[in-house]
Amino acid sequence: MDIEQIKLVSFRGRVAYGISCFENILMVLKYNPNDWRGVLEYLWEFTSTQYLDDWIDVIVELIPENLMEFSLYDENEFERLSEDEFVYLSKLYLNIDNTIVIILRKIYELGISHAYSVIEGYGESSLNSLQKIIFFMNQNNFPLPDIQSFLIYSIKENRGWGDKFDGIKVSKIIN
Repeated sequence: MDIEQIKLVSFRGRVAYGISCFENILMVLKYNPNDWRGVLEYLWEFTSTQYLDDWIDVIVELIPENLMEFSLYDENEFERLSEDEFVYLSKLYLNIDNTIVIILRKIYELGISHAYSVIEGYGESSLNSLQKIIFFMNQNNFPLPDIQSFLIYSIKENRGWGDKFDGIKVSKIIN
């Protein structure tokens, strides 16, 4: 993977790339994509949300290590997840491969890497977070998405954020 190419991709595009890595992991591990549809829809909201806080609120709730701290919905004050979603995800996460736990945490970290800061230059913070995802993918022999599909989301647009887009349309699983 050429770091110079990733530097050209906007923050939204970088998060989309990370989510595409997650989709590749799901396919390689032969998980049923329909089982993960809700998680993916929440993740892809990043590419079109106006308010990052909305995305952060739901993703932090659905990260397996956070959600699985609770055996009952009423043990926590969930802001975005419904009780039905909590029950569904609790069952889904019971026997997942640890790579799912790791990649979801890494996507969250990538998504918040510029949450309360200005994106300067090439957005070093998100660049570093995405490099960690790429390293993880390579280390575990998971295929990387083709970067060419993400180069259209330029770091030069919208102060580094890039234009909003419907990430679900670039999803390999739920489009």
